[in-house]
Amino acid sequence: MSWIRYREATIDQLQRAFEANRETIPLAARLIAEAVAGDRILHVFGSGHSQLVALDIAGRAGGFANVNPIFDPLFGRAERLEGFVSALLTAHTFHPGDVLIVISHSGRNPAPIEVALHGKQHGLPVIAVTAVAFSRSLPSRHSSGKRLFEIADVILDTLGAPGDAVIPLDADLSVGPTSTVIGAALLQAVISEAAAQLLNRGVRPPLFRSGNLEGADAYNQELRSRYRGRVTLLI
Repeated sequence: MSWIRYREATIDQLQRAFEANRETIPLAARLIAEAVAGDRILHVFGSGHSQLVALDIAGRAGGFANVNPIFDPLFGRAERLEGFVSALLTAHTFHPGDVLIVISHSGRNPAPIEVALHGKQHGLPVIAVTAVAFSRSLPSRHSSGKRLFEIADVILDTLGAPGDAVIPLDADLSVGPTSTVIGAALLQAVISEAAAQLLNRGVRPPLFRSGNLEGADAYNQELRSRYRGRVTLLI
């Protein structure tokens, strides 16, 4: 049955991705831990369905309160249009010490590439979540000729398949994309490691609590106040 094939394919890819990123997860976590310890901001961008992965670490229980999501209001419909994200970036301020996370399965479209280049121009380290082998097989659609993995300082490789869907139904029809599941898992692993690194340094990580827990509202409000005006608040 197809759902069993999807389950097995996803579990296999997840295990391989964690092994492939055994060294890069702690590196990405260190960048984030340093930013949090320095009272800096974690900016995150994904266009289209990659935005789902970006939002998975923003404004949620167990996540850092200093995450600033850069929203794509067109949900990917203009990600191939060079210059599109310029208007989005005017609403956000990047400072030295901040960190930028950019998510793109193919890593070839102008929107994520321009966000990554903008971050580099402002001195931010860039963490990319992308499918490296797939991206290598494709030309960039940005005038720089670069793909996302060629710009990033740290790469979290999802090991994603070409076209993302992993279950072929016939010769030209496939189902079961994995980029959201794997990308989100890798980023949550990074967040978990960063929080542990902070505690080891004697820094209490600013992690949101579930609003369904007693006393969480007051605790979360204090965290919102700490970063108000610097992040787009989701909760």
